[in-house]
Amino acid sequence: MGQTNMKKREFFVFIFTLFLSLGAFAQDAFHYTHFDMAQVALNPALSGGFDGTARIGGLLREQDYGMGFGQSVTPEFFVDAPLIRGFRKQDWVGIGVAFLYDEQKISSEDGKNELANKLAVTNSFGGLSYHFALDKKRKNVIAIGIQSGISKVHFLNQLIIPESIKNSIDNPGIPINKEDPEPPFHKKKSNRLGYTIGTVFTSKISNTKNLRFGLSVSSIGYFQRKLRFTTFSIYQMELTNGLILEPRVFFQYLQSSWEGSAQILAGMKLKKPKPMTIFAGLGYNPVNGAQFLLRTDLDKIRFFYSFDFNLNPDKKAVSGTTSAMEFGASYILKIKKD
Repeated sequence: MGQTNMKKREFFVFIFTLFLSLGAFAQDAFHYTHFDMAQVALNPALSGGFDGTARIGGLLREQDYGMGFGQSVTPEFFVDAPLIRGFRKQDWVGIGVAFLYDEQKISSEDGKNELANKLAVTNSFGGLSYHFALDKKRKNVIAIGIQSGISKVHFLNQLIIPESIKNSIDNPGIPINKEDPEPPFHKKKSNRLGYTIGTVFTSKISNTKNLRFGLSVSSIGYFQRKLRFTTFSIYQMELTNGLILEPRVFFQYLQSSWEGSAQILAGMKLKKPKPMTIFAGLGYNPVNGAQFLLRTDLDKIRFFYSFDFNLNPDKKAVSGTTSAMEFGASYILKIKKD
């Protein structure tokens, strides 16, 4: 009887360790269908890159909520603003801060709460950006940005786990030793995230065409984290019939792992009941499958919603049809000045 319980416990520890290893990529990677709505987290050069006094936004993503082990909830909140004028009249400096919280459910397969717990990761980061206008009318702007922050990893409840698993959480990259003793672990652990640098090019090609392209590198100067390379591109054009097309691509590379998505949105301007533009579109991500996106642009407010549809039969059998759902909003505050 004792050996049976020991084998069950070792099995649960193995499953628990497996999902911790999967979570290591989740902590370092960027997972949002509406990638351009997590402005500060996507690229520090986007901070302050808009016309207004301040911008406030947030989104909530729920991933794999059909899975007992992989369920995760990830809210993100950010604030950014153009701070001061740059060295030239047409240049300016931006600032941005963001808070990202990721909570992943971990429980035993038989539902007995032997490993019932939640692993939580909290990231807080901020930075500055410089926007260099290539012309006096600011139709073409190159921005560069840098940011840093801290990360906290902890369990929401006390849990008995091997010491090597604790070390693996505190210091990513350290191998796990199955022979370690089992002390309690429930304390918070803070780690510096290193630095992220990025650049963004924005071009107003004409009154009906706009282009934005960005590239960033994360975890610079932190030897225990792998470098993450992220790039995105958004092109928007308005056709003669009033239809707006917005093709978008996103790609990130983290050592041997990569993730990307390709999307196309179609929008239509409406005058009643209020002037607004409504977008609907489709996308594809090899990890999360097909993407369905909705967005509404008002004068200063933007609302958005999306859900990812599983296409992998094996994953669909475990986590269900919907692999992720996401919604949020952003608001640009404009204060008139003399």
